[in-house]
Amino acid sequence: MKKVIIDFDNTLGVRGCDVDDGLALLYLLGNPERCSVEAACTSYGNADLATVDGNTRRLFAELGLDIPVFRGAAEPGDTVTEAARFLAEAAAAAPGELSILVTGSTTNLLGAARADSNFFDNVAEIVLMGGVTESLVINGRIMDELNLSCDPEATLAILASGAPVAVTTAQACLAAHVTRAALAGAFAADSWLMRAIDYWFADMEGRYAWDGFAVWDQVAAAMVIKPELFEQQAFPVTLNRRFLAAGYLERATAAAPQATIATPVIADPAAYLTDAVAGWSRACDRLGLAR
Repeated sequence: MKKVIIDFDNTLGVRGCDVDDGLALLYLLGNPERCSVEAACTSYGNADLATVDGNTRRLFAELGLDIPVFRGAAEPGDTVTEAARFLAEAAAAAPGELSILVTGSTTNLLGAARADSNFFDNVAEIVLMGGVTESLVINGRIMDELNLSCDPEATLAILASGAPVAVTTAQACLAAHVTRAALAGAFAADSWLMRAIDYWFADMEGRYAWDGFAVWDQVAAAMVIKPELFEQQAFPVTLNRRFLAAGYLERATAAAPQATIATPVIADPAAYLTDAVAGWSRACDRLGLAR
């Protein structure tokens, strides 16, 4: 069973902001035989830090979660934080045991590495959600990358660290497309989950004429605890700050400064979605949330 620290910009419940960080958390909670969520670290990204941190504490209280929350970075370069210190100390106390799941900006991990130069050696693995390998086009509109590009210096440090790193890219996450119809068999229209995410369906329809949305961050959570759902691919990524400032992961040529990371791809989208819905259902049942 994996010990997971989730480092995220959770805005589930904040109108106009993404819901997938919260769905990633629920998925982990719905698979207790695979993982324990040891802690949560907050960071800017989907919204400012005050919004993310306050919303995360509200959500944890609403769900009755006994999981510590550590306040993290407010902006790029904000590396001396409660979250950074916690990450460094937790990894040092349990070398080789912690899986770090990052579904928001990457600044907290750079802070941990500055607090303890052995941080990247101490973690078991780092799984990031983010990055694009080409333009991300949804119904004719380009969607900007928002995770790895938030703090290219921090992202570069992670990719170059030598730690086992996997990145679930935006392109890889497109197959994890959720619609109201896909959830109807497991969740009633007035269930806690559907009420919590309904505004995001409307948002994506208005912005991109999309009939649902990709659960980007939940894909990274699944990669941590159920790698068998993916086809694993080694990817030589160019270590270039300017590219990462746009979230662009370039396949490196032989002469380029590079690191090899994993870029997993969902093996069977239908089976994947079935597993995701099952995880959310189990989490709601465990937490006593009506569905």
